[in-house]
This record gives sequence, structure tokens and C-alpha cells, in this order.
Amino acid sequence: MTMLAAAAVMLAVGAPASAQQRVLGIDVSAWQGNISTANWATLKRATNEQVSGVYGDGRDFVFIRASRGGTTGYYNQNDANNIQGSNTLSQRYDDPYFVQNITRATSAGLLAGSYHFIRPEIIASTTNSGGIANSGIDEANHMIEMAGAWMRPGHLLPVLDLESGQSQRTSAQLTAFCIEFSDRIYEVMGIRPAIYINGNYANYVQASIVSAFPVLWSARWPNQSDPDSIPVQTGHPKDSYTPIYGPWDDPPNATHPWTFWQYASTARLNGYANGTANIDVDVAQGGIEFIKDFFVPALWVSNADGQWTTLSNWNSGLAAVAPVQGPGQVPRVGSLTLPATRLPGSDDTVVLDRPGANVVVTLGSGTHNIRKLYVRETLNITNGSLTINYTPSPDSTPIAAQFSGPVTLSGSGNLSVHTLQVDATRVFTLGGGALTFNTINLMPHSTTPARIAMSGNMTFNPFAGVTATIGKGSGTGNTGLIDLGGGTRAFNIANGLAEVDFSADVPVINGALVKSGPGTMRLNAASTYTGGTMVSAGRLLVNNTAGSGTGIGGVTVNGGTLGGTGTIAGAVAILAGGALSPGTSIGVLTINNSLTFSGVAVMELNAAARTNDLVRGLTSVTYGGTLILSNLAGAIVASSVFKLYSANSYSGAFAALTPASPGPGLAWNTNSLTTDGTLRVVSITPVAMTKTISSGLLTLSWPADHTGWRLQVQTNSLTVGLSTNWVNVPNSIATNQMTFPVNSTPGCVFYRLSYP
Repeated sequence: MTMLAAAAVMLAVGAPASAQQRVLGIDVSAWQGNISTANWATLKRATNEQVSGVYGDGRDFVFIRASRGGTTGYYNQNDANNIQGSNTLSQRYDDPYFVQNITRATSAGLLAGSYHFIRPEIIASTTNSGGIANSGIDEANHMIEMAGAWMRPGHLLPVLDLESGQSQRTSAQLTAFCIEFSDRIYEVMGIRPAIYINGNYANYVQASIVSAFPVLWSARWPNQSDPDSIPVQTGHPKDSYTPIYGPWDDPPNATHPWTFWQYASTARLNGYANGTANIDVDVAQGGIEFIKDFFVPALWVSNADGQWTTLSNWNSGLAAVAPVQGPGQVPRVGSLTLPATRLPGSDDTVVLDRPGANVVVTLGSGTHNIRKLYVRETLNITNGSLTINYTPSPDSTPIAAQFSGPVTLSGSGNLSVHTLQVDATRVFTLGGGALTFNTINLMPHSTTPARIAMSGNMTFNPFAGVTATIGKGSGTGNTGLIDLGGGTRAFNIANGLAEVDFSADVPVINGALVKSGPGTMRLNAASTYTGGTMVSAGRLLVNNTAGSGTGIGGVTVNGGTLGGTGTIAGAVAILAGGALSPGTSIGVLTINNSLTFSGVAVMELNAAARTNDLVRGLTSVTYGGTLILSNLAGAIVASSVFKLYSANSYSGAFAALTPASPGPGLAWNTNSLTTDGTLRVVSITPVAMTKTISSGLLTLSWPADHTGWRLQVQTNSLTVGLSTNWVNVPNSIATNQMTFPVNSTPGCVFYRLSYP
């Protein structure tokens, strides 16, 4: 087996409860006798709910004693001093209520696990030991015999209960005894057990014990006379006894490393003896999500390649082995119900790790729902559906899945995960199907950062109302990449109703990119792919702050909209059916190349702020198609001027403007679009020209707000008079005054202002 099983469930150890309500529990053994089904229901029921006038106790978890002592001999707990002389050797004791307790507790909805009271005080010289000292391996084997069937997904980690042996063994010997126990559980079951320990024993054992028991259940009773007054939601065992944790809080470990705290043994609960007898009570350092981190993980147990759907590949799918009671033990109370075989389920943390085996796990069919996923082998999702349902909680891990091995999503496969971490040097390959996510963190590295390799077209689905983001994980080094694999890859973005549905905050390299689907995709980093970009549907925002968001290739928009506030290096063509709309509101888009329109140009104006969308950096712009304008605030007046495009050269013309007029008595003046990219507004209210004659010169003037109108002239003989042969006066459109020499040769000369 592998240490990752322990690592996976240890990610939340020491997490502060913060704003998260801590959940409460109990621990029981045969000393509590027969706890009925109704009593278990009362123990679980919320404290504000009652049945037949009895309020619940609000307990969400329980640890249940499975066994005590070693693998051989006999122990009568009612004859602890061995007055009857029947206790022998390692004084084995199988708790007769264990099976019934754990069955009834889980049926009532409590999260349940087993514990084993070890007897390291049994040494070679112990009376009736037969010269055989107990060992950690003996103790572990005993616990596995009795509780191994429940050391599987759906149950809390098994616990070693250390309360004896200090007088009989040195610190080193007792530490070694406990480590033997942990190693044996790990060898057989693939998991590291937790440890129950008080302050005396925590300060007696050596620091090497911590790695063997990373999950700490601390026993500290600060107020036995009034356990209800103990501040279990905010307090810690260390508050009343500083050295309570022993080596578990040695630097750099957490200040309060406990996972569970047994805070009293004198509590009274409605679900036990009608509140008339004492019972042990516990609290976890977090909520339900915290507790679930200490379930036995779902482990891949095969050293061969295999299908996710094959039961025998999982520890949850192996047939449970019934408890093996030792000779002379008290008969078990109640019927035996073993956990059913199953595939990993919705509360399971799945760990794929077989060191040295290099297995390939294939998920090729079915619909699967798990809680978390840690991958160190190869995982191929070729078909079927895998949902990782964990949403980051303040008292648990910040991620739902960690890919430390190669993972491929292809075919018609579906993967849904809230927050995914792809480790440095690792590759997550996307070759088909659909990926639903909130955040993917690509971990940095000096030479080989994490990478998403696109080997086919993909559908990307955000969670409702959020932006699905692929970004750089924390740490130093080069950022991760999206590698297009030298091909043309389509990003089909679904519409999740957020302003931006999918954001690539890391560089895109090596190929060509097609934006499809109704959603909005954003490119936030400098990219180097050379094959070009095509927008066929939805919206593509280029928002990088350095380099080119679309690499060095051209950008073609034949459907949907291109926008953003970043920089594009390649030529941009807006084809019929496509649109260009800079910014996300008023914004500036830089195109360091040519821009050609035959589709739609959408430009926002703000007359109040005298600003507007701008496309700048252009080598050339060729107008065509339709210019759609919208004013966000203020009133457009005849003197309004909007710089829409900044280019070295301008040509062409928009075939249509929407709206056709900026307002009553006003008109768009598009003449300067082809000279300096400026759109002007002129008044179309008829006005009279004024004339002056001085020194043989005729000067005609009109209001400045009519700049953009054309001065026209016609010259006829006296016999003709006014006709229709109007001719534009050169350069008159850019001014509101023209001067001419007086010439008496023509019979008659007429002038007028005309728009457009």
C-alpha cells in the first residue's frame, strides 16, 4: 500500500474551525451496554427536534470500541484485576456490542469508526503471560480480525487507544510498540490509523510516533462537573493544559493539531440511559466536510491496469471479512451485518496510487459521483461521467482534486470538478467530451510547469454564474500552459450566465484556436500559438496585458463577437455574421496589424464623459458592413466627436449606421472616418449663410455646428438662372467658412449648404 492514503486524509489536520460550526460526537463500548435503535436515533437527532417529547442530542459521529488487548488469551472486563484467574496471556477481549453498535449508529446517520484499546503493559513477566510479551503487531492483528470489515470507505479511520504501558515500557519501547501497530494496519489495510491519547502519554512517547499517527484524538477534560460549560466550539485541549499534545504540536506542526477532542466523560445525553448516566463526549475541529476528510479513503488495490467499474479493484469493492472472535469470548450481541461491496461513492475520497506498479485506470462507462480525487497513477476517462462533488470549505482542503499523474479526458467522457490542482511536470490531456469546473490551477515549475494538452475539441462548462478559470497555481517558476498540440482545437464554451464563462489566464501555445459555443471566453495571457484564431459563435475577449493574447496568427470572426482590452498581433478580419466590439464596456483594443470589416462594428459611446470604444495600433483599417453605435450616458450634440479607430491608413465605408441618426436635428458625419478614424456629429437644421465682401473677396460663413456640411456652387448665364447643376466646393466639408475672389464674368453664381 502507499502513504498517499494517509496523506489524502491528512490535508485538513489542524485546520481552524473559524466560522465553521464544529460537529459533536461520542465514543462508546460495552460499558454502555445495549444502545437501542431508538436511542441511536435520539443521539443523532438535532437538539431542536423532538420525538415523543424527547429532544435530540445533535451528535454526528461516534467511535466504537471493537476490541481490547492482543490476539490470544481471554479477558473478562468484569474481572479486570483477574481475581477469578481466568484472564490469560495478552488478555484478549472482543467487545460483544461492537457489531451491533456500528450497524445501528450508521443506520441512524452517524459517521462511525472503530477503536482498539491496546495493552502494552502485558510483558513477558506479566502474570499468566506465559513469558510472551504483547506486541503492536499482535494488537493490530486483533483489531483487524474484529473491525477490519469496517476499515473501509464509509467509515472513520480506525483508532489506537493508548492508555497503558507507561510503567512497563520505556518511552522508546512504547513508541515502537505503537508504530508497529500503525505499520501493520497500513500493511494490511493501506491506511494509517488515528491515535487516542491524553497529556501524560502524549508527553511520554517520542516524536517519531507522529508520522505513524498523523490524526490526533486528544483526551482532555477541563470541567468534569459541568461539561456543558466547556467552550467546545471555540476552545482547544491546550487551553487548560499546555503540554497536552506532546510532540504533535512541535514546530512546524500546527499550534492545535488535534482532529478530535474528547472533552468530558461525564456528559448526560437523552439518547443514553435517558440522560441519567455518564457518557464520553467528543468534538471535531470542524464541520461535516472536515469530518469526511477522516473517512477511510477509497483505494485502488490492484497492481494491474483495470476498469473503474470493476469492484475487485477497490477496497470498497472487496468482500468484507466477518469478525473472527477469539476462543472463550462473550458471544456477540445482535445479528451480524457486514458492509456491502460497492464502487466509490459520493462521500468517498478516492486515491489512485500503486507505487512501482504504474497502473492505468480506465473509466469507460457509467455515472460516478465521488467526493475528492487524488491521482498518482494514469487515469483515462474515455466515456461515462465522473463528478467530484466537493466544494472547498474553510475547514477542509482548498481543492477537490489533485492530479499528480497523467489524466486524459476523451471520447464522450464527462468530468465535473470544482477546484483542480495539476501538479508541476504533469499533463492533463483533453481530447474530447465535456469538462465542467470552477478553477484549474496549473502548478509552476522552473522548467516543466503543469500543462493542459489539447488533443481534440472540447466542451467547457462553467458552474452556474461563475467564471471557469484555468490559472497559475501558487509558487515560483514558470506558469503552466495550454498546449494545442500543433492542431486546430475548438473550445466550445457553454453559457453559464456569468459575464465571462471561461477564462484562460495562462499562455496558449502550439496550434490554432477556434472559439465556438454560446458562452464568453477570455484570453488573459500572452500567447505564442501561430495557427490563428477563429471566432464562430459566442464571444472572445482578448484581455492580455503583455504580448499578444492570440499569438502571432490572424484572427477571423465569422460568427459571434471579438472584444476585449488587450493586444492582438495578427491581422483581424470581421466577416459577414461576425462582430467586433472592443472592451467589455467602454474599452480600448489594440490590433498591431490590419483590420477589415464586412460584418458588424459595435462601438459604445459615452457622450457625458466624452469617451468611447477605440481600436488602436492599426496599420490599416478597411470599413464595410454595419457600424452599430450605442450611447451609454449624456446627450449627443452637434459638436460631439468620437475617435473610433487609430490607424496608419483608412479606406472603405460602412454600408449602414445604426441608429441612422444620433438624435433629432442631428446626423452622423462619417467623412472623417477615412481621414483620421473619427466619427463626428453635425446639425441638420437648415441655416442661412452670411456673406461679406472686402478687398475683392467674397467670404461665406455658417455656424460651426454645421461643420461637415458641404458647400455647393453652380454658375449659370443670366438667361438660365438657378438650375440643378450643383458642384461640391473642394475642402468645404472640413470648415464652416470659405473665401473666393469676386469674379464678375459669370452671369450668376449660386451657393448652398447641403448634408450629407
